[in-house]
Amino acid sequence: MRYKLATILLFILYNSYNLHAQNGKIIKKEKLILSKSTLTKIQKADSNMISALKKVEFYSITYLSDSLKIKGFIAKPIREGNFPCIISNRGGTGNFGEWNETGVGFFLGKLASWGYVVAASQYRGNSGSEGKEEIGGSDVNDVLNLIPTLNEIENADTSRIGIEGASRGGMMAYLALKKTCTFKAAVVLAGAANAFTALKNRPEFEKHVYAKYIPNYNDNKEKELKKRSAVFWANKMCKTTPILIMHGSSDWRVQATESLELVSNLYKYKHPVRFILFEGADHGIREFRDEFFSQTKSFFDYYLRDLNDLPNMKLHGR
Repeated sequence: MRYKLATILLFILYNSYNLHAQNGKIIKKEKLILSKSTLTKIQKADSNMISALKKVEFYSITYLSDSLKIKGFIAKPIREGNFPCIISNRGGTGNFGEWNETGVGFFLGKLASWGYVVAASQYRGNSGSEGKEEIGGSDVNDVLNLIPTLNEIENADTSRIGIEGASRGGMMAYLALKKTCTFKAAVVLAGAANAFTALKNRPEFEKHVYAKYIPNYNDNKEKELKKRSAVFWANKMCKTTPILIMHGSSDWRVQATESLELVSNLYKYKHPVRFILFEGADHGIREFRDEFFSQTKSFFDYYLRDLNDLPNMKLHGR
């Protein structure tokens, strides 16, 4: 009886280890050619992007995360060299905000055109990915498991990995920073940082988002919302990852008070953070899009590409 029990335990441990070792493994990879209609849309949004995209290649991938098959994308420069990496996190839930060809071409393509290998996930339960979406629950592993995925990408320098995200994707970035110090820099646009504030400002979230996606939400409401609210655990995010947080002051989807509260807490804990509040800008900071991209590139280039030292967060000076 003891022999059988020991054999069963060894079998469970072996399979658990094997599944963990498979995390991030690419099981399908296909070249993605942007359609003419997509290129036309990108041309209208940013005429300079078309020439830049000629130096970028795209792939749709399926990779493993917690034994689930997850859909994602890779964008990378078409030239020789080893390039730093960025994991990009989409906003929205379900089909709303999912990566489509235009978003992949424009946003991932822009990051790749700066000289970065970019990886992005659709998250579990979306766009053909297996599993169930939990908006900041176990689906955070779909983000973290892109770290080993990058090891399979030619020209990816995995000693230099950054992370970025917008809205819900910002929340995913914050959660990732709570779990690992892998990232050399993080950039967040209008990141969801206080679910209680969001619920107050948008009460429809209770039924259509939180209760729909968060497991056992009605039984553990306060606990689950705090788990997804970085303002309550700002001191637990990796302090060796500098963060650039940007928000529009006229954003109604995620109000700027969420970022203001988080930045105040990060400042209290001496976390290296830079904050830019764009006056009168909306959720996507469309009124200042060129400056938003310029700030993003400058921050990643400084801390991720060039690996400059962290700033001195102690009070100092004359």
